[in-house]
Amino acid sequence: MSDAPRDIEKVQTTGGVLFVSHNYGYANDLLYYGPLLNALRGHEPDLTIAVDKRADYANPYDLPLEGLYDRRSIRLPGRGAYVRLLHLAAPGFARTVARRDFDVVVAVEFTPVTLLALSGARRAKRVLLVESDPRLRGGNFSPLSLAIKRRAIAAAHVVQTNNEAGARYCVDVLRCPTDKVIVAPYLTSRPPGPVAKPTLSRAGLRLLFANSLTERKNAGLLLDALQLLSAEVLTRVHCTVVGDGEKRAVLERKARDAGLEKHVHFAGHVPYADLGLYHAQADVLVNPTRADYRSLASFEGLGYGLALLVSNADGAAKETVIEGRTGHSFAPDDAAALASHITHMANNPERLLAMRRAAFRLYEERFSVEQAASNLAATIDAARRA
Repeated sequence: MSDAPRDIEKVQTTGGVLFVSHNYGYANDLLYYGPLLNALRGHEPDLTIAVDKRADYANPYDLPLEGLYDRRSIRLPGRGAYVRLLHLAAPGFARTVARRDFDVVVAVEFTPVTLLALSGARRAKRVLLVESDPRLRGGNFSPLSLAIKRRAIAAAHVVQTNNEAGARYCVDVLRCPTDKVIVAPYLTSRPPGPVAKPTLSRAGLRLLFANSLTERKNAGLLLDALQLLSAEVLTRVHCTVVGDGEKRAVLERKARDAGLEKHVHFAGHVPYADLGLYHAQADVLVNPTRADYRSLASFEGLGYGLALLVSNADGAAKETVIEGRTGHSFAPDDAAALASHITHMANNPERLLAMRRAAFRLYEERFSVEQAASNLAATIDAARRA
């Protein structure tokens, strides 16, 4: 990672914190980044959020978004089930960061955009955010990629990661000194909506799948599990499938052929702003993914006090599923195990309620947006002292 050019003229003394990511949310909707960065602004009022100059984000929080870089995205051959994009930025972004003379630069992951920001932040303290161990998403472990990431790690004053898997990756693979790593959740999500403490449901067991309908997200396993339920249990189970994707028609046909029309409702795509309405009407969040880096679906379930049924192929499972207390994990090809968990929850409403209450407590204590913003603010302070 090269330094920014040394012949910088007319340096602007801005100070404050620059937050840099190659993207925020999807389809120019800030999604979970909106409330998170709004909460961070409460700790760091002089916050600037770097965005692509051509992006037109919906910005209900009136966040300080500033077009500081030009981004181009190139699709690369996929690894595993993930679509891979290379997000490039014009090299002038490093010069822009240097001219602004921020106190702290917070960079999200190892993208060309964030590497340029770190390169330009010669006088600033540098924070690098690493979500988790990227092997769950088929991360690039080529010698060149590792060399670039190790250089970025070396340039950072502090590295923050969400979990122990991320810490082990930074230390063992990227050779980060242990005293530079902070393990504290910084990325979480709770869609807006009516949040209330969990109570016993009189509507039977209400399952929610809220994700894209793709091969990787594996909603078909949930339908397989429903077919394995006894007829009596099935009468007390209702499942709402929120999301869209190339597998939707196949899944709808599968539900019809299995006679599940009365028990499964396909709601289609739902905007993030409305997603919480579905969580508020559920008891259990089901995520049978075949592979996920660190899906935010589980955190969204916890935020509404939903018990979790999460595949052990989700990198977030070890953070969110306390086995038997906040829910259960299962293998992404084990429909029988998922059916067994669903049956147990349907037959034990008091136990289910205890799980839901534990899930809600876990979110409030560890994964709330406010706690995540506080964690980020503490890391920024640690960088200032470094």
